[in-house]
Amino acid sequence: MGKQQDKTREIEMFNGVAVDGYSTHHADEYEEFYKYFSASVPGCTTGNHQVLEIGCGTGAFGRFFLEKLKGKATWSVTGVDITPRMIEWIQNNAVEGYRGKQGDLEEEALFAAESFDIVLSPMVLHHFPDPLKVISNMSRWLKSNGIIYIMEPNGSSPVNQLSKFIRHCIEKIMGLEYAKRFATVNETDHSLKRYQHCLQANDCEMLCYRTIGPWRFWDTSSSLNCVRAILYWSAQILGDPYKGSALLIVARKKI
Repeated sequence: MGKQQDKTREIEMFNGVAVDGYSTHHADEYEEFYKYFSASVPGCTTGNHQVLEIGCGTGAFGRFFLEKLKGKATWSVTGVDITPRMIEWIQNNAVEGYRGKQGDLEEEALFAAESFDIVLSPMVLHHFPDPLKVISNMSRWLKSNGIIYIMEPNGSSPVNQLSKFIRHCIEKIMGLEYAKRFATVNETDHSLKRYQHCLQANDCEMLCYRTIGPWRFWDTSSSLNCVRAILYWSAQILGDPYKGSALLIVARKKI
């Protein structure tokens, strides 16, 4: 395993943004994620399932799935996050079928082996400089033939790579205290190839993937958003996995 996550800075940042219903996504993004998931693994949208949502924040993504699946499937969702205030928010805003737990995703003993049918990983793994340990734990906690659903910034995208390069330059010039307003020190956009390698190394096969977005950058109210929109639009000619701001990956743990 490579460089480890700076957990102190991660907790520090997200304790500061733990607000009502905190989420990094918009309604149209949630709908896109749900459509892809339900089309890729329709068996998960019926029946009874024990579900783990890692890096859950205030549980906005898992709670969205619970609402969409009413009358179709029964999901018992456990959301885990390293940030105390996020879990406190979940406990103070209880939703039937959803519980929160504070914990470190790099700790193998966080859950027993083969505890879950589905693992949801919504925009979490890029908060680890190396995602291998977390993916290893996800596989361990997952039952045989269980499903992993990953959503992440697209590290294969040259536009995302450029953005991260600029951020690292800002860190060098202005210091971490200035740069942390944009991202945590841990953030690293991993490529499709890297995710595929980590999954294969932990007895999981990638069933399918696609790239999506961006949505929010089409707002041309600022010059920065205009530049981002032009770059992402230009990258469409590259095709998958290089276009799009985000990756959706569906994988299955081998029997």
